[in-house]
Amino acid sequence: MTKRLKICITATCVAVFLSIFILATFFDYQISEAIARLSPGKYLSNNPFGNFFEVVGEVPMYLVGAFAVANLGRASLTLKNRILAFSLFALCIAGGIFAYTLMTLRATEYIYEHANALDKFEKIKTLLILGYAVASAGLTALTVYLVAKIPQKHLGGLIVFSVAVLLAIAIAQGGVQSIKVFMGRQRYRTMKVLEYHGLNNLVDYTKWFEINGKRAVTEEMLSYGIATDGYKSFPSGHTCSWALIYAFAFIPDFLSISEKKRIFTKSLLMGFATLTTLMLAYTRILVGAHFATDVLFAGGWTFFSIVFSKWLCGKLIRGKTK
Repeated sequence: MTKRLKICITATCVAVFLSIFILATFFDYQISEAIARLSPGKYLSNNPFGNFFEVVGEVPMYLVGAFAVANLGRASLTLKNRILAFSLFALCIAGGIFAYTLMTLRATEYIYEHANALDKFEKIKTLLILGYAVASAGLTALTVYLVAKIPQKHLGGLIVFSVAVLLAIAIAQGGVQSIKVFMGRQRYRTMKVLEYHGLNNLVDYTKWFEINGKRAVTEEMLSYGIATDGYKSFPSGHTCSWALIYAFAFIPDFLSISEKKRIFTKSLLMGFATLTTLMLAYTRILVGAHFATDVLFAGGWTFFSIVFSKWLCGKLIRGKTK
């Protein structure tokens, strides 16, 4: 692929994305009105498709992270200093166990939330953590085993990939979670519950760029089933977590493979990442958790974080990316 073609494709994709984002800025509320499926007075949707993605929506972030630390763990064993090698390996194993444990715990929490049984979840949370930690140790061991099967010639590139992935996760999630707090945008489903109970004075629709500051859900709002994150609509944390699946699409750039195979594999992975991210983003609007600009911004920011991290690591460790 020539440099000119790459520039044309990139410019086209950016132009299309910005055009959609601008349109969503003007029609955010109308889009949610058309797509969202909420029962009267209910904060959580009963839509099976939407609820499924709400439960598994954060999984890709933890899978990408676990894969990255497994690669680094394998690489650490090649160090000549055995104490340092095993110390770093143990640290990476701990990171993998942490990622898998948090992944399963978060998914379980969403299941209990939709069953209206968060109080029961809190009672067994400690036991769940212990059980999931044991299971996660097995998953981490399996991940390391599978990573060890990757030919040695790819190890150098995968080290750079792993560092880039961890940096991308930090930038993407750090940015999204920080922005959520000071933007304080009210969720669509929060508005619908307030309207149902005649509390129109508390309904506060704002555009994505309006800074509302940190806002807390009142006791009265909580009594109507509104969650404590009722003012954290922009941007979408789930979309950010899922969009990190794009990191896998960049793996071919770090491997010692032919240009033809690299482009073909990357195109397939990029297509899969785009399709599934769009599905996830759609479901966030479907369940009333987010507006269109919330998911678009989160997806765009995450993709930028991955590309930037790849570029930065490629600059710091030259010759390992294409």
